[in-house]
Amino acid sequence: MSATDHVLVGAPERSEDPDVVGYAYRLPLTAALPTSTTTPLPASAEDLGFVSEDGLTISTDRTVEIIRDWNLDDVRALLTEHGATVSFTLINWSIEALRAFFGPENVTETADEIVVRINARAIGDSGWVFNMKDLDRKRRVVIPRGSLASQGEITLVKGEQTPLQIELTPLVDGHGEKIYIYTQKAGSSSGTGSGSGSGSA
Repeated sequence: MSATDHVLVGAPERSEDPDVVGYAYRLPLTAALPTSTTTPLPASAEDLGFVSEDGLTISTDRTVEIIRDWNLDDVRALLTEHGATVSFTLINWSIEALRAFFGPENVTETADEIVVRINARAIGDSGWVFNMKDLDRKRRVVIPRGSLASQGEITLVKGEQTPLQIELTPLVDGHGEKIYIYTQKAGSSSGTGSGSGSGSA
């Protein structure tokens, strides 16, 4: 195995369905989350459409308190705070993308229009999945429970697409985990099957 086999880029894995973008999804909390790079998505997963060229950013923040002895030597480090944020930007105004940004409770549709309501109501948490692939190796980021932490400004400018900037705060699941990142090993015999796009509508 070449050392370069471990140098992967964060390219999205497009769905094999030509009518589906298929690399970023929002799931209801009741849905079964994928537990590998190839686990098919549930039918309730909503395809969020195109993500901007900035891709997906995962940030962690750890605060440590140092305990020192009488001689002022560091003898122990106590973790006092830990948090994570996940941010990305959607660049399409599909109903699925709007539900992800404004909350599903605030987006409705008729035969001819999509209606968005902006208000102070709480927006419910969701599961989130992001599919990637490079060098024939799949990667997948799974957030079991992501809370919408902030929404970027909505800028309506001639000649520019209208971005939907989303920042999530991952909350702990039943195992105490906030984010799972699955990476297929080089030369893996795991199927190249349809973990991507299978749950999109």
